[in-house]
Amino acid sequence: DANMVLVRVPDANRCFDGMKAQGVLVKNVSKMHPLLGNCLRLTVGTPDENARMMAALQTSL
Repeated sequence: DANMVLVRVPDANRCFDGMKAQGVLVKNVSKMHPLLGNCLRLTVGTPDENARMMAALQTSL
């Protein structure tokens, strides 16, 4: 079992910066491997943490 989800977004750097500015930390893995271009690793947490993360992701896209 894992508590992480990998998502591909249009611009990982912009999305990462936007989420960080909102106090939500995720891992930008887009430079770790060519197949991970524009990917972020999101950690699954509590329902409240997940809601906050999804709101930050939505406004950062």
